[in-house]
Amino acid sequence: MQQNPIQFDLQMFHKSFEFNNKEIIGKGFDSIVYKVKNRDDKNEYALKLTSFKDLQHKFNFQQEIRLLYHLNHDHIVKFYGNSMDGSCILIEYMPFGHLVKLIDLSLDIRIIKSIVNQIMSAVQYLHSRNIVHGDIKPENVLISKDFVIKICDFGFAIIANQPNAKLRGGSEGYTAPELLINQNYDPKKCDMFSLGVLFFVLFMGYRPFLSTHPQKQDKFWNYIKNKEWDKFWKIFEPKKQDVGFKAYIQKLLCADPNERYTIEEALQDDWFKSNLYTVKDLALQLKMHLPKQ
Repeated sequence: MQQNPIQFDLQMFHKSFEFNNKEIIGKGFDSIVYKVKNRDDKNEYALKLTSFKDLQHKFNFQQEIRLLYHLNHDHIVKFYGNSMDGSCILIEYMPFGHLVKLIDLSLDIRIIKSIVNQIMSAVQYLHSRNIVHGDIKPENVLISKDFVIKICDFGFAIIANQPNAKLRGGSEGYTAPELLINQNYDPKKCDMFSLGVLFFVLFMGYRPFLSTHPQKQDKFWNYIKNKEWDKFWKIFEPKKQDVGFKAYIQKLLCADPNERYTIEEALQDDWFKSNLYTVKDLALQLKMHLPKQ
């Protein structure tokens, strides 16, 4: 649990925090994130408000509050409290935004592996507690003021060992195929598939396919589904390719979840764990590539 999370009256929030409704730092389907500042110590935070469009969205948001209250990890966004009515949460302000801004920077594979390693550290922590994020993608991974990588947005997360706990789909193009055909599935392996797409996007600059839904008949996904990896990789021949990267991606994006890496296997892969930056050294690398805030 984060240190001393608070509950606050949203109507009285302005007495403790400076709030400018024009300082929007993020938007979702049912939520808006604002930057706010504590009037006493001048520290900055992010305030995420939701509109409760329906009962499902209300459940998602309150599930996020319940989970964040009990999570404490260096690579998960810090939680500071929530409003008494459950309509907003106060979390760590991440001035460098999400990972999407890194996609066009053509970062080398060592930097990208080190970014993914920090994400996987958080996923290992979650999976060890039977928590599945359910919507891993670049937009849901943030960069802190100290250039540390942190997972956010637990609105789709589930506790996997609870009765009737089911993932709700996540984001198209990042969703494991077994989830879309309603077969029995291991939700943790669905997270691993999404991690594979995220890794691919960071290194290659675009998604490996647009959809894994059987009705979409995505040509690129069909190559993977049919284990025609030679045809799949041939598409990307003009791009720089790393033999280790290709082999690793094939262990994350495989259609059969039984052949897909677990989080422990992914972290212990010899190619992946070699030549990684420490958290401190990766911060120095990102500092050189990201504009000053």
